[in-house]
Amino acid sequence: MSTPIIETIATKIEALINTITETNGFNQDLVAVRPKRIHLEGDVNDDLNVFIYQEDKKLAEDSTTSIVWLQEFSLQAMVIDSDEATASIDTRLNQVGSDIEKKLMEDNHWELDGLGRVMLLGTERFSIVDRAQLSGIAVNIGVLYEVDSDNPYSQT
Repeated sequence: MSTPIIETIATKIEALINTITETNGFNQDLVAVRPKRIHLEGDVNDDLNVFIYQEDKKLAEDSTTSIVWLQEFSLQAMVIDSDEATASIDTRLNQVGSDIEKKLMEDNHWELDGLGRVMLLGTERFSIVDRAQLSGIAVNIGVLYEVDSDNPYSQT
């Protein structure tokens, strides 16, 4: 069975997040999670888990031979401090967000091995208080990618 180009892009982003480790020169070890449900339901909300949410894609350009899509992703990193934490939550949020941005933009990762082009769209802090006290930072990105006009499994 074939894999759509957008799924290949999502798994590439997942793999990049999993290389954000202290051993690789970052501030912490992040773990990518592709949720099995929407809105964090049923998934593990551990400190430094990065949930990869695929948003709705938008048509960027259309021709008779190809379609260019803008696929947005929200990379939502859980940043949960204990009562014994010595650094401010802002410091941790800044480090986690910056580590994700650095990884996506370093070398040629922003090209996703020729699959598409990553664009940083901004960050937003969040907290969830209805179940447990969860906080984090979302790094929002867009990926421009092109497929054959009649086949989303093939690039032009």
